[in-house]
Amino acid sequence: MRRIAAVSVNHNTSLYMELMLRSLFATHTALDNLGLNLTVLDNRSEDDTSSLRAYAAGVGVPILPSGFTTHTRHNSHGEVLRRFVLDHPAATHYLFLDADVVFHQDDTLDTLANDLDSSPDDVFAAAPRVGHAHNGEEVTDKDNIYERRLHPLCALIRNTPTLRRVAEHIGFSCARFLWPDRDQYLDTNELMTIVMRTHGMRYVRSSPMVLHFFGVSYDLYGETYLQNKAKTRDRLLAGYGGRVGLVDERRSV
Repeated sequence: MRRIAAVSVNHNTSLYMELMLRSLFATHTALDNLGLNLTVLDNRSEDDTSSLRAYAAGVGVPILPSGFTTHTRHNSHGEVLRRFVLDHPAATHYLFLDADVVFHQDDTLDTLANDLDSSPDDVFAAAPRVGHAHNGEEVTDKDNIYERRLHPLCALIRNTPTLRRVAEHIGFSCARFLWPDRDQYLDTNELMTIVMRTHGMRYVRSSPMVLHFFGVSYDLYGETYLQNKAKTRDRLLAGYGGRVGLVDERRSV
């Protein structure tokens, strides 16, 4: 029987997280039968978390402190995932979910789980196809963002001794290679994916598609970029019964 320990991290992304949860519960008919137990870990977010907390409480999803804030020197996402894995040794699988994904196809996670369970032993994880949140079109991965690593936006992972050793000794955090003539940045899960390959382990791409906003947790592209994303988020949130017209006011610290 599957016991899927699922986790998502809130980092000033409360309305995106609410959308993710609403879409998850709207498109899956039997999460309990899937064996899924979801926890939201919060980086002491400074946006308005009230609507998210109300919805999460209604569907039985706990929101717990991650142990980090939104003001760490570097991205804490990978370390939060690592600690979660090490804290849940009895799970048969782990599911990493980004706050800014949207489920829009029925029983996506069931398909991922069935595909992973029917895969050979050298497959350690399954991931969906990825679409743009603003129009639903499949991502043309010209920069190899979703292929070079097991992206944590929606990653179902087998709990194996190898995975747990990698979690303990390598972790899932970002890293940087210092080659003789260049730097190479490795994003969350990327070094882990490389290390798993050295053990002969790979991941598979499943047929369902999830939508992804990309780049909303950190202010990488400016305010206009975030505002445009928020408009799409609010439109989708309204479609799943969420309140609209909310403002992402972040409290000063």
